[in-house]
Amino acid sequence: MKPFSSLFSKILLWFFMNLALVAAVLVVFFAFGSQIDLHAIFGHQASDRLRTAGRLISHELNQAPTANWSDVLARHAEIYQVDFALLFKGGSQSLSKHMDIPEAVMKMVMGAFRTRSPKGEFLQPRKLRDKRGKKHRFMMRTKNPTRYWAGVRIPVSLTPSRPPVRAVLLAVSDSITGNGFFFDPLPWIIVAAAVMLISVLLWLPLLRNITGPLARMTRAAEEIARGGFDVRINEPRADEIGRLANAINHMTSRLCGFVKGQKRFLGDVAHELGSPIARIQIGLGILEHRVDANNRKQVADVMEDVTHMSNLVNELLSFSRAEMDTAKVMLKTVEVLPVLERAVQRESMPATKIITKIDPKIRVMADPELLVRALANIIRNAVKYAGDAGPIHVSAKRQGNKTEIEVRDSGPGVPDDLVEQLFEPFFRPEPSRDRCSGGVGLGLAIVKTCIETCKGTVSARNLKPKGFAVTIILTSDTYTK
Repeated sequence: MKPFSSLFSKILLWFFMNLALVAAVLVVFFAFGSQIDLHAIFGHQASDRLRTAGRLISHELNQAPTANWSDVLARHAEIYQVDFALLFKGGSQSLSKHMDIPEAVMKMVMGAFRTRSPKGEFLQPRKLRDKRGKKHRFMMRTKNPTRYWAGVRIPVSLTPSRPPVRAVLLAVSDSITGNGFFFDPLPWIIVAAAVMLISVLLWLPLLRNITGPLARMTRAAEEIARGGFDVRINEPRADEIGRLANAINHMTSRLCGFVKGQKRFLGDVAHELGSPIARIQIGLGILEHRVDANNRKQVADVMEDVTHMSNLVNELLSFSRAEMDTAKVMLKTVEVLPVLERAVQRESMPATKIITKIDPKIRVMADPELLVRALANIIRNAVKYAGDAGPIHVSAKRQGNKTEIEVRDSGPGVPDDLVEQLFEPFFRPEPSRDRCSGGVGLGLAIVKTCIETCKGTVSARNLKPKGFAVTIILTSDTYTK
């Protein structure tokens, strides 16, 4: 097998391609993120908002009396969805609303006054240091209650005649993002969405390429389990899935050959045994009239065994003949009621009541002889094993383009765990079906073969509280109304 034709190699290659594409997206984002204004593209301008807000607030404070500074801060707090606090070196404050400023925040502010940095500099922890090398935080979190604080220095004029003094403008929020004022998560969401989208677009074809054939093989395996050995899987590929498909095709061919060979062997054996058994029966019949009364019982016992053997041979012949090539069977329109009447007439007993409920207009696509044989075997089983328990009901109804034919009895049924095996050749659930009751375990196997040759399905189930039902589903005739 070629190195890249195995499924493992394909998945591994796809994985590294996915990693490469994700890495490429991240590199592009970090390399060109500063040149591309993602916020402007999506209508958000969260970058440098604190500095911009500080300039605007500084300008309005310089135009307003100090008594109105709280109103100015409150108006901007409503605009930006954060609270503002203006602190001076001496400790005086102006707030957008009443709040307690923690001691840690006050230390950060006092450190800002001692730091010599360009006008309007953010309080950044990596660059901004005082003379003693102490770091000041751009953003800090306090507890009880949890709040997030960020600051920027702005020039403020206390009176028009005096030069501006330095003050620190604090933005306060209960959210780490400050409702988009401190940090806009949108670019990161875009990157995460892009990575996820690339991964989905990359992996989806591979997954479909794997799960699609596996689903088709699963359906084929289920059909094989039901006895449909004519299933073929067409997967022209060189990896493990293609090899599995070829193995399944080879397996079904071998199984089909084995099953057909077995049934052909059974048919040949039954055919060869038919003539000797018939001659034995004739000989025993003559012998029965010639022996004395003391030996007739022994002859009768031998005759019973030969009769049982003859029935077994006949069942084997019916089973082998029911296995027909579907292509050689010409399905045609069949009226269900006349076919059922033939089956009932063939298998009914005087002591058994059979009730039919079938619309004379119901017609199906089937072979008449195969359908008669299937219905006769089902009715024979119902008469034999449940004829004394009550009437046998036979009904038919249309469901869409299908017709359902059901035979129900009032007998004890069979154990639930054995229902699925009833259609297997030579299977007899003991002790209800033994030699004394007559069956050899081929009746329902013949039914299944006949119905599947007519392109239908057959199933069985126990009824509650008692009873047993066999259901045949065939394609309805197109012209049936």
